[in-house]
Amino acid sequence: MKTPAKNARILTTAAQIREATKTARERNRTTTKIVAARYDGTRDRIDAELSTGSTLTVPRARIPAYAAAAPAALADLAITPGGSGLWSDTVDDGVLLEQLLVFAAGETILGTLGARLNAAKKSPARARASRENGAKGGRPKTSAA
Repeated sequence: MKTPAKNARILTTAAQIREATKTARERNRTTTKIVAARYDGTRDRIDAELSTGSTLTVPRARIPAYAAAAPAALADLAITPGGSGLWSDTVDDGVLLEQLLVFAAGETILGTLGARLNAAKKSPARARASRENGAKGGRPKTSAA
């Protein structure tokens, strides 16, 4: 691919802009985001309300960015733009929603759940292979190595 000249203009069509805007709006509508968050000082935990209606609760000590901070420092806890994480100016650090999920549930269980969900998906190729194997009498027997 030829590299454009330094002064070259990149032209984006109106149709491309409309398509990108449509994709961004759809992603924004369907992506899980943090919509409210607070530090609960009596229980020493972070409560994050998600766009799904669920609330994620994580002990402060499990979040490396906040574990060493004084609890009072989390009074300024704020949601990052787009709802993808939390930030504290006083601590000068933040945590992403994905990280909160790992801290709350554990990496092993999330990996297992992800594998199960992906295995349950039916791609067109997988559905076709299932139909073909069914027509032959089912899944072929595996031979011993």
